Amino acid sequence: MFSTRKQSMSNETKRFFGVFFTGVALVLVVSCLAILSKYDFNVKSAVSGEAETQTTTQVQETGIPEVRADKKYLFWCASEDRQSVYFAWLVNVKMPERKLMIYTLKPETVAQVNGNAMSLENVYAKYGEVRLAEAVASASGIELDGYIGSTEDSFKNMINYFGGVDVTVPEQVEYRGDGLTLLLIKGKQNMKGDTLFKYLKYIETLGVKSSSMQANVLGAVFENLCKPSYAKKSEAIFSKISNTLRTDMTIVDFSKAQKAVGVLTENGFNVIKAVDSPEEFTTDD
Repeated sequence: MFSTRKQSMSNETKRFFGVFFTGVALVLVVSCLAILSKYDFNVKSAVSGEAETQTTTQVQETGIPEVRADKKYLFWCASEDRQSVYFAWLVNVKMPERKLMIYTLKPETVAQVNGNAMSLENVYAKYGEVRLAEAVASASGIELDGYIGSTEDSFKNMINYFGGVDVTVPEQVEYRGDGLTLLLIKGKQNMKGDTLFKYLKYIETLGVKSSSMQANVLGAVFENLCKPSYAKKSEAIFSKISNTLRTDMTIVDFSKAQKAVGVLTENGFNVIKAVDSPEEFTTDD
């Protein structure tokens, strides 16, 4: 085929502009893609020139709800006729440390009541639990937040209600005396109410180390209560306690403490410590 010179120049011009516009289009496409990638291919943001920032709120998981408390209670076990106090303890619960401190009170501890010096045992025999709590507060210098008292039978009843208590016996026990017979092997074992009561009575015969050992036994009782399965039945447990034992704690008091109770039943205590004096309740060591 033959073409004139004018036709040849026209074809070359067409090819030139074709290549030129193809290159321009390619550059525009690449530029657009680069701009869109900068804005995460969000056309709205690319057109406005402002990048949309996505804010993610992070919730810090503390794991355990923080509950603040510093409560002090009196626990005791006495005869039904109130003439004998078998055991008595001061208990301090500190939150959020989940710290339990226990001090064993001696029934013969002297307190001033109506200007007269009387043993705690005599105060209870003559005046009952309210004056006993007042006498303990006076003798120890500690303001109490509540008390829970039991008789021998109600003590055993409550321990059996919880299925017994796991207690570690440091040495094998073979004891017969004072109307008490107790045989225990060395090591950790589950004690039902009758055995635990006898073990506490036996500890009294051990002299100077009896106080800390009795405190450790009560600590084991509290430790036994720290089970997740008890969290859902805490109201039933409080009802059992209020109907079985002598206490000044009401359902209102329980409701205020329920969050702390939930934390302890789910997570237990970090520290359970027997202390040598009531003053140690106020320390953070």
